[in-house]
Amino acid sequence: MWFVLALIALAGACALLYFDRSRRDQTGRVRQIWAKAQGYTYESVEERLPAQFHRAAMAKQEYLSALDVVRGERRGESFILFDLEETATIVAVHRKVGSDVDIDLRLKSTPPPKDADLELLGAIGPRVVFATDLEIARRVCDQRMVAFTESVPPHVNMLWSEGEWTLGSLPINSTGREWDSAIEAVARLSGLLHVLPPVIEPRELDRQPHDPSRPRLREGRPAEGRPAEGRPTEGRPAEGRPAEGRAAAPHPPAGGRPPQGRPRS
Repeated sequence: MWFVLALIALAGACALLYFDRSRRDQTGRVRQIWAKAQGYTYESVEERLPAQFHRAAMAKQEYLSALDVVRGERRGESFILFDLEETATIVAVHRKVGSDVDIDLRLKSTPPPKDADLELLGAIGPRVVFATDLEIARRVCDQRMVAFTESVPPHVNMLWSEGEWTLGSLPINSTGREWDSAIEAVARLSGLLHVLPPVIEPRELDRQPHDPSRPRLREGRPAEGRPAEGRPTEGRPAEGRPAEGRAAAPHPPAGGRPPQGRPRS
């Protein structure tokens, strides 16, 4: 009896795997046809793509693979659309200039983010705003942002930015029309976030070799132990000064006669 039950369970598991694989293959074919019709490129899988993102729906998901990846351009900005295995469909739009300030807009029914550096700003339209810098986010969330949040379709449940990317997530079983509207919404938000302050690049370090035991030269001031202009060099007397260890030749007295007892040099 137990052997028969085990066989039934095994057969059920195999049937589920078969139907899941068939549904995934069908979704991949649909997305490939959709991408080709739009003039975009399609890849079946990219394993390292999710590791580029770390917030919102992508938090701690870097071990998953990106499936049915579509790359294209919308509103003059490049975007990527992919499935995070069985978790969500992600739209990522690349901004030309990144920012150190990250913003998160999510529906009020969605749980708050777990990132410790994201602080609550407040509600704006049907969504709640979190940001890493509240003062800058308060200036960004103007009337244009209010109008944008009211026009975002409800199936785009999360919108956020990190670095030079603006992203959105929608359910895994979404359709081509919902993909188009999600790309449009994320691209619009990316345009609004161009006002964020750009990333502050560190000043280029001086990589020239330098002996730490010797001081650097300062502008207008010679370093210690290095001859400056007008100072005598080692082994060579300066003009008007005798060399060390030599007696200075006496000056002849007036009249051109040398001192008594010494020959004329």
